[in-house]
Amino acid sequence: MNEIIRVNGAREEFLPADGRHYTLEEMYKATGCDMVQIVATKDGRLMVLDEEGKLKGRPVNQVATGLYLHGDLDPIVGDVLVCEERNIE
Repeated sequence: MNEIIRVNGAREEFLPADGRHYTLEEMYKATGCDMVQIVATKDGRLMVLDEEGKLKGRPVNQVATGLYLHGDLDPIVGDVLVCEERNIE
């Protein structure tokens, strides 16, 4: 499932407007950022997050950190988009 995971733990489905691939604008909107970073999740999906989130002092996203492949070493901050690899071109 493609979803936005908010810092407060809320999850909401978020699909690409064209039904196939997210545009950069859609990724910026989902994460509330100007520069995205893409990392792997433990379940084989991709997580799109704010590249500068830690520098901006964004709060830790506990749910996203738990999904992140290296979450035990590096916490995820801010709202994130989690999606299938095929949805990112």
